[in-house]
Amino acid sequence: MIRTDARMSRTGVTELQASGAGSLQALALYRGMKLVRGVELAIESLHKRGLMRGSFHSSIGQEACPVGVCSALGPEDVVTSTHRGHGHAVAKGVPIEGILAELWGRVTGVSGGRGGSMHLHHRESGFLGESAIVGGGLPWAAGAAWARQRLGKAGVAVAFTGDGAAGEGVFHETLLLARHWGSPCLIVCENNGLAHSMPAQSLFGEPGAIARMVEATGVESRHVDGRDVLAVRDVAAELVEHVRGGRPAFLECEVFRVRPHSIADPDYRYRPQGAGDEWLAVNDPIEHLRATLGPSAETELDRIDAEVEAEVASALAAAEAAERTPAGDALRHRYATPELEARG
Repeated sequence: MIRTDARMSRTGVTELQASGAGSLQALALYRGMKLVRGVELAIESLHKRGLMRGSFHSSIGQEACPVGVCSALGPEDVVTSTHRGHGHAVAKGVPIEGILAELWGRVTGVSGGRGGSMHLHHRESGFLGESAIVGGGLPWAAGAAWARQRLGKAGVAVAFTGDGAAGEGVFHETLLLARHWGSPCLIVCENNGLAHSMPAQSLFGEPGAIARMVEATGVESRHVDGRDVLAVRDVAAELVEHVRGGRPAFLECEVFRVRPHSIADPDYRYRPQGAGDEWLAVNDPIEHLRATLGPSAETELDRIDAEVEAEVASALAAAEAAERTPAGDALRHRYATPELEARG
């Protein structure tokens, strides 16, 4: 059965104060969201100042979903992502210097400066990569999880995707095969309300409708308010535990796309100008958690803010100072290298 968690109120100050461990985990979640936000604000600033080129799809305002979900994962678990995947990479532990260097086209980038914003990849962190193809990461995750199960290896897989992917054939094919084979994978749909400019409500209905559609296939499905990182963490932990039993699961995380689809997208043509900023002013998941933790946590939260700011600044400086990726590196890491071709 689908259960919908209470909106923005399920975890209160009293509960957190009653558990020291709970407070520590909440602070870790706060730090994770601040780090995701800090990295994306830095990237956004560099683009606007003409210091970084290429595509950039912001997930500002959606930080609670990747941070909450990845808090339920271990180092042996793997994640696949979307074109809007910086938050997923940061939350899974991909080094932020490597992320920034990748977007800057540096040799120290996680993909050697060859992949850019939509092709981050870091196996050491269990981050199997982003895909610019809508729904492209779904079969990666389901296949990787199934292969691990068959080989007797530990770990499950999580595939982040968007509401737009729910209209793709691969979304449904992956779900049905994962159920049939018993692939231990969790599919997390970040329903931000827009598949580029197409309202998700026009396609599927009110938030939660995608989870109900998936439930009809026999897959354990949940819907959660993506503004509440504590709610996301709790629901994700339950579903990951379910998945570790050898069954797929699905989570629809209701979020909001604060920024345009990409940095060059004139979103004011299909939604009210300033809609994202207005939403963030009231619904910011970072500010919501800060308010939940209360005045007694302000000193610790301010310390985290300062640490994250320094960490992002240090990573930016190191990434900028790194060597630019030579044009010839575009030919590296192919199935056949130029050196081997020359010998043949």
